[in-house]
Amino acid sequence: MNVIGYVLVDGNPVDPADATISVFDIALLRGFGCFESLRSYNGVAFRQQQHLDRLERSASALGLSLPPRPDQERWVADRAAVGECTVRVVVTGGTDEKGSGEGSRFIVFAEPLQPMDATVALLPIEAPWHPDGAVSELTGAKTLSYGPNVAARFHAKAEGYGDALLVGRSGNVLEGPTNTVAWVLDGVLETPELELGILASVTRQAVLDVAERIGLPVSEGAFPLQRMLDADEVIALSTLREVQPVIKVGDVEKTVGPITERLMSGLRELIEEETAR
Repeated sequence: MNVIGYVLVDGNPVDPADATISVFDIALLRGFGCFESLRSYNGVAFRQQQHLDRLERSASALGLSLPPRPDQERWVADRAAVGECTVRVVVTGGTDEKGSGEGSRFIVFAEPLQPMDATVALLPIEAPWHPDGAVSELTGAKTLSYGPNVAARFHAKAEGYGDALLVGRSGNVLEGPTNTVAWVLDGVLETPELELGILASVTRQAVLDVAERIGLPVSEGAFPLQRMLDADEVIALSTLREVQPVIKVGDVEKTVGPITERLMSGLRELIEEETAR
């Protein structure tokens, strides 16, 4: 991995070559931990507070303690200050198999932005591991246990698609492996509701804020896949994608429409406002 500058481990600057965790950390052994990915624009992380709020919710669900909030904010801002980059925050589970959090590490580093395709094709894949409306102690938490999601993405790419679209046992559209989705049908922006157990995406909320600004009606709910297939425009949303037009869902082709373009430009305007120094 290409890292910009040093890695902060519990606030201490460490050379990337020396940035390590214990091989006995249950983040490695059990995938127990949580994380956030933020995007820095001109040296300022977009919606840093919202990302750290979500990190705290995830850590609380796992029973992990975090450093004081001012320290978290300072460390993220320090790495975001390098310029246009992705800031990764990782909280490990620690070295106690009982999950006490002993030896947990709070890691922050910056990496260059990865090239992002202008558009994406999505392959619908059934996701029996997804909550799909069921509730557990980790519903909505952004944990390190992303194995099934990553496998779904690899499968979609092997089939010639850019990414996967996770569909629940109910047949409802959920989200992507690392993104949320939305679509436009009859002039309304529709997106899966958080009650389905999808991640409370920071970018999703930002786009909903943009929709309110431009007077675009929004409907959040439980929607079958066919609803998305019938849509006039489809978009994928994430920290790194921002608003990415979807040009194909399964075998159904889509076009980049005017509402998608308005959301793209509206999000950019919002980002510029909130990251202005």
